[in-house]
Amino acid sequence: MAGALFLITMAVSGLLALLVPAILVAAAHSEVALATDMLLLFAVGSFVAVAVITALSGRVKKTERAFTYLALVGVWAVTPLIGGLFYVVLAELPFLPAWFEAVGALTTSGASVIIRENAPAGLLFWRSSTEWYGGFLALASIVHVLAPAGFGGLQTTGSRMLSASPDHGLFRLETYSALALQYALITGLVFFGLMVFGVTPLNAMMLSMISAATGGFLPFAGPLEENIGRGAAMIMALGLCLGTMSVFWRRNILRRPARIFQNNLEAVIVVGVIVALSVAYAARILEVSGGSIREGLLAALQEGFFTASSLIATSGIETRPGVIALLPGIVVLAIIFVGAGVYSTSGGVKVFRIGAMWVYTIAELNRLIYPNSVDRHRFGDLLIDRRSMQAIWTYFIIAVLVVGTGAMLLALTATGFEAAIVMSVSFFSNASPVYDALRPLASDATLHDWPTFQALPHEVTYVISILLMTIGRLEVLVIFAVLNVRYWYNR
Repeated sequence: MAGALFLITMAVSGLLALLVPAILVAAAHSEVALATDMLLLFAVGSFVAVAVITALSGRVKKTERAFTYLALVGVWAVTPLIGGLFYVVLAELPFLPAWFEAVGALTTSGASVIIRENAPAGLLFWRSSTEWYGGFLALASIVHVLAPAGFGGLQTTGSRMLSASPDHGLFRLETYSALALQYALITGLVFFGLMVFGVTPLNAMMLSMISAATGGFLPFAGPLEENIGRGAAMIMALGLCLGTMSVFWRRNILRRPARIFQNNLEAVIVVGVIVALSVAYAARILEVSGGSIREGLLAALQEGFFTASSLIATSGIETRPGVIALLPGIVVLAIIFVGAGVYSTSGGVKVFRIGAMWVYTIAELNRLIYPNSVDRHRFGDLLIDRRSMQAIWTYFIIAVLVVGTGAMLLALTATGFEAAIVMSVSFFSNASPVYDALRPLASDATLHDWPTFQALPHEVTYVISILLMTIGRLEVLVIFAVLNVRYWYNR
C-alpha cells in the first residue's frame, strides 16, 4: 500500500507543479486574487506532498501486480478529486461540477462547465495545462502498467522500449523521462508552429498543450478559425495527427523515417481513415457552402483535414459550429468509439483491437472451408493468438455494456434517448465536445432533452459522467480487476 500511496502523491505533485506557470500568467494579467489563491494552494499542497513522499521514500518496494493496478486506479481517482477541490477554490464552482471539470481535463475529454467569455487567463491556462498533464498520465498508464500486463489484448513487445525497469521502476522519475521528452517535443513543435502563424504566445501555449494531449478544451469563446486563423488551425491538426499515433511509431520518425509504415498496419489504417474522412468532409463542406469547387476546394480540404484529425484523435474540436454534424451522427459516434493508436492519448477502443477482431474473424470463417488449416494470425507485425483475442473480445463486450448502461442512466436522469447515447459514447471515448457538436438547433425541447454541461439537471448526472470518462481512460478492464472483491478478501 505504501507504493500505491507514493505513486498517487507523485501524480498529485505534478498537478501542483502546474500551478507555478499558472500563477505567473495570472500575475502578468493583474489577476491578483487568483494568483494569491493559487500560491496558497501550491504552498499547502507542496508541504503535504513533500511530507508524504519523504515519509514513504524509504518504505517503497517493488509491488505486486495487483497493487500496481490499485495504484493506477488510485491515481485516476484521487488526482481528479484533488483537482476538483482546486476548482472549487479557483473557479468558485460547486463541488460536483468542479470534480466534473477536473475529470474532463485530466482524462483529456474536454468536458467543461467554465464560462470562457469572462474566465481569468490564469484559470484558463491552468485548465489547459491540466489537460496536457492528463495526456501524459494516460500515456504513462498505458506504457508502464496496462501494456506490460496485456490488458485488453495490448501487445507488450513495443512497450518494453519505454517500460519501467524491474527494480522499483515505477517509483523513479527517470522511468518516465523518455516519454516526457517526446511529449514535450511535440508540444514545443506545435507551439512554435502556432507562433509562426501569428497566434499570441499565451494562446499558442494553451493550444499546443491541448493538441499534444488530443484534448477537447478551447481556452476562448467563439469558433477556433476566427480566433487563430486557418494556417494555425492546420498546425493544430498536424499536432492532433501526431497524437493519434503510437508513441513507438513517433520514435521511428527520427530513427527510420523511410520505414515508418513498414509492418505497421495500425498506422496505415489511421492515416488512410484520416485521408478518406478529410475528403468526405471537404465534399460536404463544398455541398452546403454552395461555392465553386475551384475557389473553395483548398479551404474545404483544410477544414476537412482538421475535422478528420480531431475526430480520429477523439478531440472533438471544430473549426466552426456545425462542421462535425455534416456527416451522419452514427458515423461520427462510430469513429470516436474506435479511436486511433493503442499507445496514444486518443480515447476509444483503438484501431488495433478492431483490426485484430477482423483478422481473427476472417481466419475463423476460412476454417469452415479448411478445418485442418493452421494459420499464424497477424495484424501487421503483431501476432494475434487465442489468448489475446479472448482479452480483446472481453474488453470490447465490457466497453459496449458500459456505454449502454451509461446511456440508460443518463436518459433516466438528464437527457433524451438520442442525447444520452451521444453523451455516453462521447464521455467513454474522451471526446466530450462531440456531444455539443451533434446537438440539434436550439429550441425549448432541445434544451430539455439535450442540456449543456453547465445545465445538467441532477447532481447524480455529474457522477455518472465522471465514471464514464474515468472508465474510458482506464481501458475498462483495470477497474473491474481492482473491484474483484473475492481476490482482496482472500489475500
